[in-house]
Amino acid sequence: MVLRKFFNNATGGLLTALTSNNNTNSEEIRQLEAMGFPRERIVHALNATDNNVERAAELLLLGVSEADYPTSSTAAAATAANGHNARDNNGNGSGGTHVAAHNEDQMRRAIEESLQVNQRQEANNLRRAEVASLQNNTNKAKVVNKKTSKTPAAASANVIDLTGDDSKLAATISKTKRNTAVKSAAAVNAGKAAVSRFSNNKNTTNNNNNPSPTSKTLSQTHPNVKLPTKLQSKSKEEQILRTANRVKPHVMAVDTLLRVLLSVRSSPDNIKFRVIDRSNANYVQYVRDVPGAEDLLLAMNYRRNSHSSKNELRLERHLVDDALLYLGISALEQMRESEEYKLGKKLRAFHAEMKRIGKGQKEQQNLTEGEMEVRLQYLTKCPKEPPVGRGAIMNVQLGDEREKIDGGLASRRFDGDDTLADVLNWLGGCYGDELLEKLRSREWCLCDLNRYPILPLDVEKHQNKTLQYVGLFPSGKLGVRLSEDSWRDGDEIMDDIHGSARGLGAASRSMLY
Repeated sequence: MVLRKFFNNATGGLLTALTSNNNTNSEEIRQLEAMGFPRERIVHALNATDNNVERAAELLLLGVSEADYPTSSTAAAATAANGHNARDNNGNGSGGTHVAAHNEDQMRRAIEESLQVNQRQEANNLRRAEVASLQNNTNKAKVVNKKTSKTPAAASANVIDLTGDDSKLAATISKTKRNTAVKSAAAVNAGKAAVSRFSNNKNTTNNNNNPSPTSKTLSQTHPNVKLPTKLQSKSKEEQILRTANRVKPHVMAVDTLLRVLLSVRSSPDNIKFRVIDRSNANYVQYVRDVPGAEDLLLAMNYRRNSHSSKNELRLERHLVDDALLYLGISALEQMRESEEYKLGKKLRAFHAEMKRIGKGQKEQQNLTEGEMEVRLQYLTKCPKEPPVGRGAIMNVQLGDEREKIDGGLASRRFDGDDTLADVLNWLGGCYGDELLEKLRSREWCLCDLNRYPILPLDVEKHQNKTLQYVGLFPSGKLGVRLSEDSWRDGDEIMDDIHGSARGLGAASRSMLY
């Protein structure tokens, strides 16, 4: 009876509190409805926050679902606490402060639990979205590599289970990330290009004569481009004529090839004439690097010996063709009558003279007394060399720089007011009277290598001009070259002379020529 009476009193109090709350909540409900929230959610939020409008608004703004509101037991405890607080207030009011603190603590815990539930739900949603994206990438990879999949079990191994717990889901995500890492567009394109090159190389190596139908040829990709026929695809006669024409400016190459072919025709059974050592010093210097020289030998049926460790060209006895030998010898003999070959012959003789003169300058102790006296006379006419820090260096090169003539470079300092005759006297003291006589007779010429185009200087006309006037100061670089026929015959230069004066106070090219 006592329990029933207590239960009836509690129930009646609760109903009375709810009725009074409904009457007093109308103002709070109107305030929250003005914010756009539905009435049902407002009522639940107010009940969960003990009619506190601010806290109810926080719950509604956070989007906490009704299931996450404080449970009925919490609400009942809060209601009972309110009743007890009311009784205390009607009575003594001594326990009101403790009840308010208890209610505040209850409210704080309810909000924290609600926020934690929301955060867990958002984290789960993010994980599931990430797994779905990775699963989509895996499905695309499986579609692309469908031909390379071995078994259905291997294909199903990439499927991701979205229904597991958080730890399994996190492990699945990390594993999927390692297996299906997202690559940038540049990395993907580079990989495709590498695979394409590998496939093309494989097709070219394995099916050189029968290319893959998927690989396009140059005629398919560039139909308007017409490539010339390769030299190896032309007839033997055309190969010999073309290569002989390319060799003709190189005198030593023409003479060496002609001597080899004549020896093979005279003694075809002699293996010495049918084997050429490609590492031989003379062959390397005069033949191997000359355009068209080795191609001519290959057209004569010489072959590189791939079955031996020796670097050589070999002409087998059964490949000796008298007709090809006759054609090659005739082509080379015809090249010896060309202007290019004759000019090359002159240049070779000229560089031989330059080497002899350079050697004489380097070995002055072998000179005779008459030669030494002549050189000393030239040096006495030459002005004193300026000290270091004054004047400018004058360099004179005998012949072509590519010939690297020993003793063919002379250097000395001159002032700007020194004349061209002083430079000639210095050259006479270095190389003797022969060089100056060839320059004055125009068989050889003195050229300013700092100008373009390179033209000879008239040493008789400008010998009394200062170096600054002729453009050889403050940087002078002269070269002794073989004269052309027009300059040797005394003709003036009638070509179009272009270029400006070199340095302050230098004469223009039209004034010099």
